[in-house]
Amino acid sequence: MIRRSSLLSVLMICGCVLASHRASAQDVQPGGAEKKPKNSEDAFKAHLIAIPFIYYSPETKIAFGGGGVLNFRAGRNKEQTRASTVWAFGTYTLAKQFQVVVKPEIYFERNRFFLSGNLRYERTPQKFFGVGNDMPSTDEESYTPRIMTVQVGVKKKFLGHLFAGVQYDFEQMTMESVEPGGLLGSGSITGSRGGLLSGFGISLDWDTRDGVLYPRKGVLFQLAADTYGAMTGSDFEFTSLKLDCREYFLVAPDQVLAIQAYFRSNSGEVPFHKLALLGGESLMRGYYKGRFRDKDILAVQAEYRVMVTKRIGVVGFAGLADVFPDFSEFNLKTIKYSVGTGIRYMVNKREGTTLRMDMAWGKRTFGLYFTAQEAF
Repeated sequence: MIRRSSLLSVLMICGCVLASHRASAQDVQPGGAEKKPKNSEDAFKAHLIAIPFIYYSPETKIAFGGGGVLNFRAGRNKEQTRASTVWAFGTYTLAKQFQVVVKPEIYFERNRFFLSGNLRYERTPQKFFGVGNDMPSTDEESYTPRIMTVQVGVKKKFLGHLFAGVQYDFEQMTMESVEPGGLLGSGSITGSRGGLLSGFGISLDWDTRDGVLYPRKGVLFQLAADTYGAMTGSDFEFTSLKLDCREYFLVAPDQVLAIQAYFRSNSGEVPFHKLALLGGESLMRGYYKGRFRDKDILAVQAEYRVMVTKRIGVVGFAGLADVFPDFSEFNLKTIKYSVGTGIRYMVNKREGTTLRMDMAWGKRTFGLYFTAQEAF
């Protein structure tokens, strides 16, 4: 399925491409040799790329808004501090759909502290296919939630490349409409009538990557555990455990092999929209996000990235994954596959900010994606 926002993304990409040609000529490829700056302030000055947009689709009617990304290095020791980013965009349509997102990822003082966040307010129609790994596409039903999300995390560097931190997740969902006669309309699905989520978590990271936005070598092992319950004001009581393992190999000066293994497990009274979801622009491209969902998911992905010029790159990727109610019920016979290819445009060569277009195929499905940052 082709995402409705494709035209929007094309306009944003065109605007960002034009903006990037006006950016400082002191940018370099991530990890590569850099052009000598006049002074250190010029070398690490902030880069802001922004573009207004307007588009049309039968579902949204006329839509308009704006978006952009800010790259900068915080603190005094900029040469030894990783690049920080703040992504932001907002849209509004004549169909009364809207979305406002601010997503900061900030490193401080030689990477000793890391602050992340996800602030989101949206009203976006979505599709629900039921819970399980064998739900037919004919079971599709639509629903429209109004969601406010506040996610904040703080991590501190301890020994070597080890980071430890705490996080907080708040979400208020109001269900505006569901399909009459559907599973969500019956109220039998947990979370189908909306509700409030509030939970705290802890995380441990081992991070040796040479960059954040476009890593060329190194590993990232990330373990996170979150708990939601009455003590934190949540309407639902459940726990979530996530393990995300990534490794990057510099095969040649302009070629990178990226590999990811991902596992997530939920237990307790899990709302349907917080279950482990298969699909989307990052995990198993080619499938509608949430096409398959359940308490647990196991996925492996690989992507080969080649920079053809200083700004343009091509990739090929593949993945295997499945969802299941419990790890003991994992079955190779129901596993899903994803394969695809894509094009990259390096907006900020120094920090590795990329725009991407991906085409992906799964089992009797297709996805076309226009977005920013690498999938993993």
